Amino acid sequence: MSTQATSETAKEIKTETMQNHGAEIRTAIVVHHPMHHDDRFDWSINNEDVLLAEQRTTAVYVNRWGQAVIRQERNWDEESDPFMTIDHKHLPTVIERLQEIARAPLNRDEPDSGEATGGLR
Repeated sequence: MSTQATSETAKEIKTETMQNHGAEIRTAIVVHHPMHHDDRFDWSINNEDVLLAEQRTTAVYVNRWGQAVIRQERNWDEESDPFMTIDHKHLPTVIERLQEIARAPLNRDEPDSGEATGGLR
C-alpha cells in the first residue's frame, strides 16, 4: 500500500491493492480527509465541505377551495406527505416575505437560541 499526501489539498490519498480469493486483484483509491475520519461527520450548515443541503421534493398547487398548497414528499418514516395551505387573501403577504428572503444575502451563521431569522439578519 502506498500513501501520497499533498500540502496543497491537505487530504491523504491511499492506493490499496486487494486480493479477492487469491485470483482477482482490485485497486481502490481511498480519499481521507483528516477532519472527517469517522462516523461523526459534521453535517451542519456551517461545514464548508457540505455543498448541497437536503431538499425534499416539493409541489405547489391550488386546491378546490382556492388555497395555495405547499406539499412535500413524505420521508420513509412518515405516513403521509406533509403540507400546508395558505388562503388566497394571505398570498400577497407570504409572497412578499419570500421575495424579501430571496433578495437578502444568505447568512449561514447559527442564530441565537430562540431566534428564527429565515436567513435574514
